[in-house]
Amino acid sequence: MMSSAQATATKELPTLRKGDKGGAVKLLQNILISLGYMDKNLSTGNFLEQTDFAVRNFQNGYNLTVDGVVGSKTWDLLGGVLWD
Repeated sequence: MMSSAQATATKELPTLRKGDKGGAVKLLQNILISLGYMDKNLSTGNFLEQTDFAVRNFQNGYNLTVDGVVGSKTWDLLGGVLWD
């Protein structure tokens, strides 16, 4: 009898805000680029004015609190919109 195993990996994405930098910011920027909120040349890994503006526009468009902070609700909706 063969058994089926399913491997899953989850990682909590960090809360991001203006001034942050690193791989999670680059992931955020690439998602925002894919959704049309940022130009592709702005994927720098630095959460600056352009990223803050794009996050606020996304939050406003999806009735989230418009604060420029990417917490769990914003991450969840970004992922949901990206995969729809």
